[in-house]
Amino acid sequence: MCSVDVSIADWDKTHWQDMVAMVRDFFNMHRALTGSSEDYWETDGTAAETLDGWVRSGKIYSVLVDGRLAGFLHVRFGGHDAVWLEGFFVDEEHRGRGVGRRALSAFDDEMARQGKKAVFVDVIPRNERALSFYRECGFDHLNMVQLRKNYDHSLDKDEHVDALGMRWRKY
Repeated sequence: MCSVDVSIADWDKTHWQDMVAMVRDFFNMHRALTGSSEDYWETDGTAAETLDGWVRSGKIYSVLVDGRLAGFLHVRFGGHDAVWLEGFFVDEEHRGRGVGRRALSAFDDEMARQGKKAVFVDVIPRNERALSFYRECGFDHLNMVQLRKNYDHSLDKDEHVDALGMRWRKY
């Protein structure tokens, strides 16, 4: 656990380029986990477009460590007081030190304060570290299973996982 101050705050579009780099790194971390071709990796340009879309369609919270930008939470609000945690990122420098756990706890407190009823998060099955993290943070309901069908079979994976009594390719 770290002995730094961890908080979240509404992102006010300051440090735009730093946030663009974090969005790029967020997606490219997933691309690396899935072994995706670099043709599919984010650039600063595509990350800036993504961030612009997030600003229009959701809300972004800054993760702050001692008042400095160290990550983000991208959320979307839905009906029935539901929240979708669309993206959660802590920069490499602060990973493994409890920053993510403390940021998510602050986020949970804020959502409860706002009267939200539930938060949903999608995790790629290959990201076992994230699955464990979310489970440890109280995500204990399996809500939806997202299935994928590749038309481009070069994207198929060889690793499998058993879930709900069936065998699946693990993406």
